[in-house]
Amino acid sequence: MSMHYRKNFIKTAAATLIMSLILSFAAFAAEGKINFSDPNVTVGDEVNVTMKISADEGTALGNANVVLTYPSEKLEFISGTDSDGGAGAVRVHGASNGSGTALLEYNLKFKTLSAGTASVGIDSYEVYDTSDKAVNITHKGSSSITINAGSDASGNSMLGTLDVYPGELSPAFSADTDTYSVTVGSGVEKLTINAIPSDSSAAVSISNNENLPMGDSAVTITVNAADGSSSKTYTINVSKVEGGPENTISETGAQAVEGVQLSSKGKTITIMTPGEDVQIPEGFRQGTIKIDDQKVQGWVWGADEDPQYCVVYGMNDKGEVNFYRYDMVEKTIQRYFEDPIAAGSVSGAEYNAAVSEKDAAVNSSNFRFIIICVLATISFILLMGVIYLGTKLKTMGRGRSNSLRASQERAKKRRSTIEEAVEKKQTETLEDDKELLKHDFDGESMQDETSEPVDETQVIRRPERKRRARRIPVNEADFKDGSVNEEPSDDNASNEDKEDIEDLDI
Repeated sequence: MSMHYRKNFIKTAAATLIMSLILSFAAFAAEGKINFSDPNVTVGDEVNVTMKISADEGTALGNANVVLTYPSEKLEFISGTDSDGGAGAVRVHGASNGSGTALLEYNLKFKTLSAGTASVGIDSYEVYDTSDKAVNITHKGSSSITINAGSDASGNSMLGTLDVYPGELSPAFSADTDTYSVTVGSGVEKLTINAIPSDSSAAVSISNNENLPMGDSAVTITVNAADGSSSKTYTINVSKVEGGPENTISETGAQAVEGVQLSSKGKTITIMTPGEDVQIPEGFRQGTIKIDDQKVQGWVWGADEDPQYCVVYGMNDKGEVNFYRYDMVEKTIQRYFEDPIAAGSVSGAEYNAAVSEKDAAVNSSNFRFIIICVLATISFILLMGVIYLGTKLKTMGRGRSNSLRASQERAKKRRSTIEEAVEKKQTETLEDDKELLKHDFDGESMQDETSEPVDETQVIRRPERKRRARRIPVNEADFKDGSVNEEPSDDNASNEDKEDIEDLDI
C-alpha cells in the first residue's frame, strides 16, 4: 500500500471514529416529555392548568425554560409556579418544584373570561438535567380548557359601541353593520379602538392592528357571546396615506401619542384622550408622561414632588374605558380608585401657598443652621487660642524656674571653689611658718656651743642676731590675683631690726 493511500485511510478512519462518538453521545442523551391537564370550568371561574415535564428513569432534571401561549380574550393569567407573563404569553423558568428528580411540575392559574374552548400550548422550550445537559423532548402536549357558559349567560355577540382614533368610521357605527372604513396618516402605526359589546359578559378580541402598512389593510374585531353559542366579526378597512389624520399635540406642547399599550400580568390598556364630558380625578394635575419611550397624556398627584405613579385614561381588552393607575416604578397597572389622600385634597392655589410656606421654612432653617455653624467655628477657634496661651505661659514659667535654679547652682559652686582655695592657702602658710620657727631655734643653739671665750678687755658688743622672717598674716585679699606676697617691705621693718643695724661695728 502506497504512502498516499495509507494517509487517506487514516483520515477516513479518524473521521468515522469521531462521527461514531458523536452519534453515541446523541444516542445516550436523556429524553423527556411535556404533558398538560385539560380542565373543564365555568366562565368567570379560576382554572388551574398543570404542566409536567418528565424524563427517563434515572435522569435527574435540573431546570426548564418554557414559553406558553394562550388566548387573551378567553383567559387572563393570574399566577404560576416559577412563572410570569400576561397578554397572551407566559414564561415558565426554574425548578423549585421537583429539582433533582425525574419530574418537574408547574401549576398555572387563569381566570376564564368567555365561554368556549381555550388552548394553552408550547411556543418554545429548553429542558436541562442536573449536569446542564439538554434533554431531548419527544412529546410536546398542550392544554385544552373547556369553558362552559353559566346558566344565565347571554348569547348576544353584538357590539354596543365602536370608536376609532385617529380618523372617523365610515359609515357611522351601527350594531348591525359589520364593515367600515377609515383613513389615517403615514405616521399612524395602529388604531386606537374602543369596542364595547352589548353584553358586558361577552369577550372582544382585536387582530391585525399592529404595524399598519402603507396603503390598504383590514383590522378585525371579534365578539364571542358569553354562553359560547355564537360570535360576530366586525371589519375595519384602513387606508394609510400621506396627509391623513395624525396623532394630536397635547396642551403642554409635547407630542402626546394615543394608542400606546400598557401590559401587566395579562392586562392590556390602550391609552385614549378623554372627552369633554369626562371628569378628571380631583387633586391631580395634567402633564405629559413618558411610558416605554413614548409621551402620553396623563395626570399625577398635585401635592407629590416626585410622583411614583400616574393616572391615564384608556380602554381594556374588553373595550371598557376608564381611568387606570400606572406604577412608573414597577410597571404595573390597576383600575383607578380614589386615592385616600384625595379626600383631603386642596386646590391649586392652596397647594402653591403650602409649597411657598414650606420653602420659606426650609430657607429659615438653613439660615439658622449656617449661623450655628459659624458660631461653633468661632467658639472652637477661641478655645484653641486659650489652650495655646495657657500651654505657652506654663512653658515660659517652667523655663524661668529652671534658669534661676541653674544660676543658684553656679553661684553655690563658685563659692565652694573659693572657700576650698582659701583653706588650701592657709594650710600651706601655716606649714611654712612652722619650718621657719624650727630653723631659728636650731641656729641659736649651734652658736652657743661653738662660740669662743671673749676677752673681757674687749669692747662688749651685742651679738649679731639673724633677721627673723616676718610672719605675714594670711587673709582673703592675698588671693585676689592667685599668689601670696611673702617679701615684707622696708617700710614694715621692725624697730628692733633697725637697732641691730646701728650697733654693727664698721
